[in-house]
Amino acid sequence: MSASIGAIEGRPAFEAVYGEFLPRITGFLRRRLRDPNEADDVASQVFSRAFQAYPRYEPRCATPAAWLFRIARNAALDHERRTAQRQRAERAVVQLWVELEDPTQLAEQRLSRRELRHAIARLPERQRQAVALRLTRRMSFKEIGHRLGCNEDAAKMLYHRSVSALRSLVGGAIAA
Repeated sequence: MSASIGAIEGRPAFEAVYGEFLPRITGFLRRRLRDPNEADDVASQVFSRAFQAYPRYEPRCATPAAWLFRIARNAALDHERRTAQRQRAERAVVQLWVELEDPTQLAEQRLSRRELRHAIARLPERQRQAVALRLTRRMSFKEIGHRLGCNEDAAKMLYHRSVSALRSLVGGAIAA
């Protein structure tokens, strides 16, 4: 598939759509997400999705603007959901720390975390990535596979091998 998709089939070339709508989509996302860096990241996702879907785009059904803004709206909603999940997890961690009153338990947890960080650093790069994407970004195995260039099953296997390796490195105190 060539980079100049669409002009032959009654659609403008994708490059023309991209050039015309990038500033508008980015502006929409900056207003919606209120973080220019996150908005730029989501805008790149929007145009990546649009490029992949462009062969199926029907100009009779929607204008390029309506089509792109629908993709942008959905991408913003996805981003907001992921951000809300991350914030809930962060609040839960903070609450857990507040509830800890036993300094011995706190010290043990710090030592365990340090040991875990060192063990993670000893994993091969792809295993470190799988663990980080799953635990810090809460990505699904399908998303991890996409990010790492493999399928969902391979991502699951990679993650579970990583957890097994970590168990052996830190003495079996890790939950999957």
